Amino acid sequence: MSVVKTLSISNLTFRGGNEKIDDCNNGNFLRIIKIIVEFDPIMQEYLRRIRKKEIRHHYLSHNIQNEIIQLLASEVKNIILEIVKSAKYFLINLDCTPDASHEEQMTLILRCVNVSTSPIKVEEFFISFVKMVETTGESLFNTLKSLLGSYELDFNNVRGQGYDNGSNMKGQNKGVQSRVIREFRRAFYTPCGRTIYHMVIKESLNLAICDMAMSCFQAKSFFGITQRIY
Repeated sequence: MSVVKTLSISNLTFRGGNEKIDDCNNGNFLRIIKIIVEFDPIMQEYLRRIRKKEIRHHYLSHNIQNEIIQLLASEVKNIILEIVKSAKYFLINLDCTPDASHEEQMTLILRCVNVSTSPIKVEEFFISFVKMVETTGESLFNTLKSLLGSYELDFNNVRGQGYDNGSNMKGQNKGVQSRVIREFRRAFYTPCGRTIYHMVIKESLNLAICDMAMSCFQAKSFFGITQRIY
């Protein structure tokens, strides 16, 4: 668990090309385990039994790594939700972007006054990634309602919402912000250019760069070719 926490905090990859204990390309997790073995006789004996195949089920595979990560993430999320609930009122930020496998992911961020710290301060907390099949305003809104319900957060306590400049987000009639505010009148919408949420600022900068690139023929051709390759 200590190795899992260390790699997670450092944002390092766990696995290499394989999961063989003595292979040079087995990744960070097994390499750190081998370092521990040099100083821990209990781990030395444990690794010896694995190598000799005296035990078939051990705690060094990717399955147990993933399970520990999920348990740690669940505990962190519970602490965050307690902070949000103690603050009562909160703001929501959503952003959608495709991941490395080209599947659309929705990011949910909650912002609130953290009254558990001294002095109290406004903080933003990442809550979850959600894979989206549809990215329409209706689908995003329903997913948002479902998420907040699963976390036992009252949508009536939402006091703000901030999104990028996509029509499915900021649309006056069918966008997420308009659907939210029709049902929850106090969830005021803030356009992306006026929020300090770093992902929304990134979105504004992306739009500015796109406009700049479109004004230059060479840049437009370059990015057009790159997009077609992608």
